[in-house]
Amino acid sequence: MDSAQITTYLPLHPLEFRILLALAGGPNYGARIVRHVEEHELHGGKLYPANLFRRIRDLLERELLEECEGPEDADARRTYLRMTHLGEEVALAEAARLEALLGDARDLDLVRGR
Repeated sequence: MDSAQITTYLPLHPLEFRILLALAGGPNYGARIVRHVEEHELHGGKLYPANLFRRIRDLLERELLEECEGPEDADARRTYLRMTHLGEEVALAEAARLEALLGDARDLDLVRGR
C-alpha cells in the first residue's frame, strides 16, 4: 500500500494509537494492553473495557490488528492480538504526523518544559 493510501487511515483516534503502541513490542492480550495504555497515558485516566474492545474491534475491522496465537504457556481463554503490516505502516505514519505537529508547536513556542 502506498503512502497516499496509508494517510486515509489518519488521523487515528488517540486510544487507537495507544493500542497500536501497546502492540509494537509484539502480541498481547486485553488486560496487558489496558495496563500499558494506562501506564503511558499522561492524564492518568481509567480505560474502560467497553471502550477498549470497541476500539480493538474497529482496528480489527480495518485490518490494522489481527488475532494470533499466544505464547505456548498462554491461558487459552485469552485472545492475543498483534499489529498487521498495514497496522505498522499506519502507526509509523501517525507517529510522523504527530511529530510534525509537535515541531510546529515548538516553532511557535507552545511546548513547555523542553
